[in-house]
Amino acid sequence: MRERVTFFHPTDTGVLPENLKRDKGGLETPVFETTREDRLTLGLDELPAEVASVLNGFSSLHVAWNSPVAYRTLEPFAARLSPGLHVLFDPAVAGTSENPRDCSVDEVREVLLPLIRALGLATLDETKLTIPKAISTTITGPEGSPQPKQFFQPLEELSYFAKWLSSEVCGAEDDACQSRAQRLQSAAGLDITYDAASKTAKVSAFWPLEKQPVSVPFSPHRRTEVGILTLGNPPNLAPDHVGVSGILTTLGEKKQPSPALFAFPARHKLSESYFSTAFLTPTGLHPTLQLRLSGNQPPKEDAECRPYAYLTLPKTIFADRFQLDGELFMASKNLTALRATSLPVDLEAPAYTTGAWGSSILLELAPPTSAANQAWTAEVPLHLRYLKPSKTGLESIEVPYPAVFWACSAEQGPEFSQNPFDRARVGYDTLFESDTVFWHVEPRPEQGDRLVNAISVPVLDERGSALIGVGTSLVVALGFGWVLWKLYSAVAQNGFRDTSEAAEEKKKR
Repeated sequence: MRERVTFFHPTDTGVLPENLKRDKGGLETPVFETTREDRLTLGLDELPAEVASVLNGFSSLHVAWNSPVAYRTLEPFAARLSPGLHVLFDPAVAGTSENPRDCSVDEVREVLLPLIRALGLATLDETKLTIPKAISTTITGPEGSPQPKQFFQPLEELSYFAKWLSSEVCGAEDDACQSRAQRLQSAAGLDITYDAASKTAKVSAFWPLEKQPVSVPFSPHRRTEVGILTLGNPPNLAPDHVGVSGILTTLGEKKQPSPALFAFPARHKLSESYFSTAFLTPTGLHPTLQLRLSGNQPPKEDAECRPYAYLTLPKTIFADRFQLDGELFMASKNLTALRATSLPVDLEAPAYTTGAWGSSILLELAPPTSAANQAWTAEVPLHLRYLKPSKTGLESIEVPYPAVFWACSAEQGPEFSQNPFDRARVGYDTLFESDTVFWHVEPRPEQGDRLVNAISVPVLDERGSALIGVGTSLVVALGFGWVLWKLYSAVAQNGFRDTSEAAEEKKKR
């Protein structure tokens, strides 16, 4: 088991090496502004048996969670996702890597349920938890690339997951593990990845840029490496690389912290622009999501760059891929094309009969072509599904912010695997060529700090629904009575006429 704790701070802040306090208890420093990432790398044989049995059912598993609360970050922690829990895995989730086979419904349920329970998403009545029906398959961009299956669920925080770790994974006397588990409640991001080829699992937690103490407890059960780093400029820094400098140390060793200066290729980088989203009013049953971006200039002038928005939509709302097909219509919304969508997407079913978790779409945006860097907007037409009746006649739904980025071609085909902080398989990256660099646009809410948009949806009033049932029955009864009355009147007035062939023969005689 290996542990790595990395602090990245702005170039104008930090901590001097002489202010580091290293002893048998671990490492501590005074408070300063920094980001933090904790990463554990474990072999399959180092995990609890029940956890290993779950992971053993996948050939590849990627779980990512992002907080719905806005936060600031620094490179190399630039990757963004819509708020909520994202599960991405390859179709061959059963069998071995040498002899994979497609999963059945029961197998998907068996391997995903323990994960869902640990994150606090399972209901008490698990017979109603139709995970297999909720899974969708994403259409990938490059030909021949895999079609991973995905699952999404809104998740506000990791408090339940922290309690699960504390009770099921950490020992009662492992104070360091208990403390780290509780600290997850303030994290802004969590990644869990497993690769069957290497039989290793990685768990990474991220804390945003804020003033915080550097405190890393020492544990004899694992090797813990600590880095306190900032952006640097090593010699011969290549394009699409990030240079860093700082100090590195290993807890439990008597060696003094050593200086570090190195570089690595970055799949995710930060652009200088930002965006916000809001639904145009009145929303009605066909709301339009407006994206407001602060600039229209690409982050790189010497590379081919295009802006995109990757939307993750709950089952209560969806985009009609047929509507997003006309060039003139798309141009009027400052959109270029719908590049990918998850399947299946039922365009008619109400939300309460829809089995899928929702849908995701990748839209290429069309910024103004002016040379000056200027703010601009793009509009995404969406459609609400019918919801269940309520006591008030209104239901509130939340739509998470999309991930907005510029996708730029890399100059030299960088090997992102050399990046110790790389974040791969986040959903939209599988829709592009493997050497694409994503320049992320920072989401900034115009009001408050939540990265979600709320809509009040008109639904049937429960009190009115009872009256409608009675009224419908009454109208049907009246209609049936009217038909009977007309039949009776006709018979009473003209008598019963036998129009059969036998009657005709009788008349001829």
